[in-house]
Amino acid sequence: MTEPANAVDLLLSLPRARRRQTLADLVDGEVREVLLLPEDAEMGADISFFDLGMTSLRLTELRQRLTRMLDRRIEIEALFEHPTSQGLTDHLADTVLSDVFPGTAPAATPAPQNAQELPSMVQEILRNLYS
Repeated sequence: MTEPANAVDLLLSLPRARRRQTLADLVDGEVREVLLLPEDAEMGADISFFDLGMTSLRLTELRQRLTRMLDRRIEIEALFEHPTSQGLTDHLADTVLSDVFPGTAPAATPAPQNAQELPSMVQEILRNLYS
């Protein structure tokens, strides 16, 4: 058997039941690398990247590493909106890798009537800053 060419090939080569945990392990590994944490350091799936010492610059590095690893575009806003290993893993599985994890995306919850989106100017500044 030949080695998978990239992380997506690796995930696709696994039974569906093992894919999400493998993705979580890959995300954790990249977070550890960016934060220079040893493999045995306790991270916790629900601890904020920022509580672990992540900075905006390191978050950009994490995005770049995940983009290369998965060969998929990952918006920087996703890392700010999902700032934990568990949240980011779920986001990647449900949106970025929806072809690898078919049918796992949760049903969309309608936004409250008075909810306002982030102004487009701020989104554009973030996109330019972190691309």
